[in-house]
Order: sequence, then C-alpha cells, then structure tokens
Amino acid sequence: MKFEHALIVFGSLFFLAIATSGCYKGSDFDNPVYSCECGSVTFQSTEYPLKMAEVVVPDSLEPLSRSYHIVADLRSAEEVDAHVPAHDLTFHFSFPVLDDVVYYVQQEDIQHLVQIIDQGDDLIPYRNYQATDGSIVINPAYSAGVEVVEFNLTLREQVDSILVGLPLVFSGTFSGNVE
Repeated sequence: MKFEHALIVFGSLFFLAIATSGCYKGSDFDNPVYSCECGSVTFQSTEYPLKMAEVVVPDSLEPLSRSYHIVADLRSAEEVDAHVPAHDLTFHFSFPVLDDVVYYVQQEDIQHLVQIIDQGDDLIPYRNYQATDGSIVINPAYSAGVEVVEFNLTLREQVDSILVGLPLVFSGTFSGNVE
C-alpha cells in the first residue's frame, strides 16, 4: 500500500513538473551600459566616459607601489545599441613607488601601454601607442581611499617598436579606490 501511495505521489509530481515546464516570458532584455562614473578621457578630440578604472597596489611590501588600468568604449551610443563589436581604448601604467606627484614622460621611465582594441577590424584589431611627451599627475591616497589621476600626453602609434604617424593628444582624469 505504501508503495502504491508513493507511485501516486511521484506520478502527481511528475505531471506537475511537465505541466509547469512550458515557455517562460520574462522581461525584455536591457543591454547593460558599463560606466564606472569615475572619469573620462579625450582621444582624437572626442571625450569618452570611462567604463572601468582600476587602481592596484601590486607590491604588498611597498604600499606606495601603483598599477593603473582604465578602459573607455570608443563606440557611439547607436553602435552600442546595435551590438557593434567592442572598440575600446585601454591605458595601463605603473610605478614601483609613488615618490612624486607629477611624472613627466620624457624624464621618467614610466611603464605604460595605450592600446586601441577594435574587435570589428579584421585587418588591424590592436593598435599600440607610446607616450612621447606629457605628464601624469597623481593625488595619492597614502593609506587608503580615493586616488585621483590626471594625465595629458602626446602619443605616437608604435608598429614593430617604431613610432609612426602623427602625434595624437590623449588626456583624461579618473579616480579609483585604494584599499
């Protein structure tokens, strides 16, 4: 009798699962717009909001070591809505120790990379740029908190370690949290 009762309960649950496993109508998809609201950059005379800014202390033994990474979307709002492949500008730079407030590219050995990544360009999807002139101003968060960085650089495209093309102005301001 208990076995028959178990089969009836199991059969009822099985029927219920089949009856409720039809199509589901959810809310319409809203494409997320990534924006950290943490700064902006100007590249080729156009201002772009940042979608990411990261400040990292890479050396746990040196609390004033810094690594910065920012990303801006170079697509228009219409291109984002149309799901055009990613077209990002990234800027990564680092310092073994922040021992100054203003760093001049032509006087300091600043490890950096400015890169345009265009997933829609089959011919040259990556373009690397080297800063040849300009400055980076850092308002450091010595113990923790918000750190503000401003930069005004002149870039040249780099192809096989050779600088090519005309100089481009690249500037911006961003902030990030140091923990």
